[in-house]
Amino acid sequence: MRWRMAFACVAIVLTAQGALAASKLIYRIDSATAYVEHGKLVVTASGAVKSGGWTRPVLRLHAPLEADTLVLDFSATPPRSKRVVVQAILPITVTLKAAPPHDGTVQVKLVSETNSVIVPITFARHAASATTLLRPVRFAR
Repeated sequence: MRWRMAFACVAIVLTAQGALAASKLIYRIDSATAYVEHGKLVVTASGAVKSGGWTRPVLRLHAPLEADTLVLDFSATPPRSKRVVVQAILPITVTLKAAPPHDGTVQVKLVSETNSVIVPITFARHAASATTLLRPVRFAR
């Protein structure tokens, strides 16, 4: 019974590694945001892929944490080689919610096949929209 359980665990790990290995970097990153909300780091990125059929977009840790930058790869699973797909540049988006970074991390770098984007981590996502609630100040002439 234990051998069966151990074999099943090994099979699951190998299958998961195979699925992860199938993903590739997307073509390019167009925009990104990073902010801390309700104690979670939220990173949103949008970009483009070279054709239709790309699935499972994901932001994955690229390398060990640098001094002040969290580096993430923006990748997705490409279509199978025999699949007929649209041959056009198409949009793709992803959102990652994770534990907040350590105190020294102030920016996020997102990496794609052709470019990379660096965005600062903000701690008040709705701060800009809160100013719209204020009444305009009128000065006497």
